[in-house]
Amino acid sequence: MKKLYFLLFTFFSLSTIYSQGSEDFTNSTATASYLDGSFVGNGGITWTYGHSRNEDIYAINGKGLMLRRASDSYLEATIPGGIGDFTFEYRKAFTGTTERQLELLVNGVAIATTATFGTISGEETTIYTFTHTVNQPGNVTIRIKNIGATTTNRQTTIDNISWTAFSGTPIPSLLITAPANATTFNPNTTSVDVVLSINNFNVANGTGDGHIHYTVNGGAVVMKYDTDPISIPVTPGNSYTVYVELVDNSHNPIAPAVNQTVTFDVADLTVVADLAALRADVELNGIGKYYQVSSNPIITFARPLANRNQKYIQDASAGILIDDLSGTISTPMVAGDAISGLKGQTSLFGGVLQLLPLENATVASSGNVITPQIVTAADIIANIETYESELVQINNASFTTADGVVAFATSQNYNLNDGTDIAFRTLFSEADYIGQIVPQGAGNRVVLVAEFNGVPQVVSRSLAEVTLSSSSFNAIEGLTMYPNPLKGNTLYLTSTANAAMSVQIFDVLGKEVLKSNVMNNAVSVSGLNAGVYIVKITEEGKTASRKLVIQ
Repeated sequence: MKKLYFLLFTFFSLSTIYSQGSEDFTNSTATASYLDGSFVGNGGITWTYGHSRNEDIYAINGKGLMLRRASDSYLEATIPGGIGDFTFEYRKAFTGTTERQLELLVNGVAIATTATFGTISGEETTIYTFTHTVNQPGNVTIRIKNIGATTTNRQTTIDNISWTAFSGTPIPSLLITAPANATTFNPNTTSVDVVLSINNFNVANGTGDGHIHYTVNGGAVVMKYDTDPISIPVTPGNSYTVYVELVDNSHNPIAPAVNQTVTFDVADLTVVADLAALRADVELNGIGKYYQVSSNPIITFARPLANRNQKYIQDASAGILIDDLSGTISTPMVAGDAISGLKGQTSLFGGVLQLLPLENATVASSGNVITPQIVTAADIIANIETYESELVQINNASFTTADGVVAFATSQNYNLNDGTDIAFRTLFSEADYIGQIVPQGAGNRVVLVAEFNGVPQVVSRSLAEVTLSSSSFNAIEGLTMYPNPLKGNTLYLTSTANAAMSVQIFDVLGKEVLKSNVMNNAVSVSGLNAGVYIVKITEEGKTASRKLVIQ
């Protein structure tokens, strides 16, 4: 009998030990840097923290932990044996005036928040105490963090965590897991599912703990006897507030009350006459709205799906870039096609206004030709928003770094000058001029207008638009170089003049790897490895360049 009493005493003693406790951060390993980490605290409980640091000079009672921002700062632990009341102390750290508010999550569900604090400029020494009745049995995972998901600094010190033992019946909980509060749905949305997570409460029609009442925009109460998502019919341009609560079998709210509210809206579709009207509305109201374009803009350049399915389009008024990463526009389209039924949401990337398609569009007509507007580099620089994403032509423009050797590489800037400098950016990795020699001399360049965070850029669609029609790039009449690709050791060159000729061969980095006179129309390249080279040929003071591939 004594053994039995001893075992019972031991059992209840251990239950008490593992059902209540405290944490004072004596064993915390947090440093003066915001890092992820963990430590074993009082009672052998492991505490994990994200993007947090030590208390610095903003201590509460010795060591503590400072959270920084909502997006990735947190403190978490799994406490065995259940929790009754959960308590911690907190205070503002640093001197910023950003509003601070902490939330407590239990088993992944946000169940309570502190009052807001910390908006007074300068240091605050007030220490606040937060207590909430959790009343959950078993292993309970708790997390403390700044409310929300922003990256704004909201430094807060936490200390003196404690909890009591679980007792009684677990408290029912209700969480709306979707949609997130303040979500904006696109104009094509016809219904929204409000998804519920309910614990410690049996939802049924008279045979369980009770059921659900909900309202939409304060309307009539709807009774719900299951936990399936609530489907809310919606229309564009409207906002919705859904209130959900748990009630008993007599339709009375349970005590203590358990309820949740979520608010969302459905964007309206703004119809604009043309692309200029769209751009003007963005200038006035900002990005993020949805538009339907009444005109039929023409595609000036279409990129493959591997390149985000992008399309540069313009009508008689303006241009814009369609960015279609998910391939929403599935109708095959090419340059010269006019688009009908274009709908999308505006966004900015690197300062470039983009339209993200809302749905598929169709081809109104094909074979349309856009004649590039003749402008100067100065025109573009002074009016970047006017010309952005349009096809234009810059006359008598030269690449100032062209030397007959330098070749176009992807994602690089090459200075183009018609009296004013402007960056020629090789945005299109699939363009046929990548790897080709940058042309020398002045010429008329057909380009699309782009920008990067306010810095104007231009880019050509093809080799035909970037190279010269004159002979300055190929000044040696009748020049031929063969075989190319070259599999042997001898390269042959001939010309109409058949005069003394010399060559310089450069690797793709611009390093000279061979210099030789041409003897009997031949040059030995036996010392060169397989690869791509640039060959610069000189004859009677005239020069020409060719790309050579050695296999």
